[in-house]
Amino acid sequence: MAGAGNKVPAPDRGTSLPRLLATVPHKNTAVKLRRVRDGMLVTIPMTRPRWLVPPLSWILPFSQFRQVRLDAPGTAVLDLCDGQRTVEQIIDTFAGENKLSFREAQLAVVQFFRELVQRGIVALVGTPGRE
Repeated sequence: MAGAGNKVPAPDRGTSLPRLLATVPHKNTAVKLRRVRDGMLVTIPMTRPRWLVPPLSWILPFSQFRQVRLDAPGTAVLDLCDGQRTVEQIIDTFAGENKLSFREAQLAVVQFFRELVQRGIVALVGTPGRE
């Protein structure tokens, strides 16, 4: 699992779609999740940048945590990340629950996973033997 200071590369435009759909999203264990009224509040621990040393650290504020608020659909997708389901299975479940076509759900969920990976909330792990 990605630690707070490790950067996990986000799936880029060059990643093949079948390969991306076969990956399994895993939640970052360092992230704290708290349910709120209409979604979820995600608290992500941050590491201090190496360049932020005194006297810069006296001037520039640094927070040890960053928070992201997910809406209800984002919370539903994150709840489906159990370390067992592939991205394709999550898209299929999300499409069924929201009465969307697979393609409509795929566009939204893949973009959402890109953001989650960039923020360090999840890591996409490839499954061996599947292309």
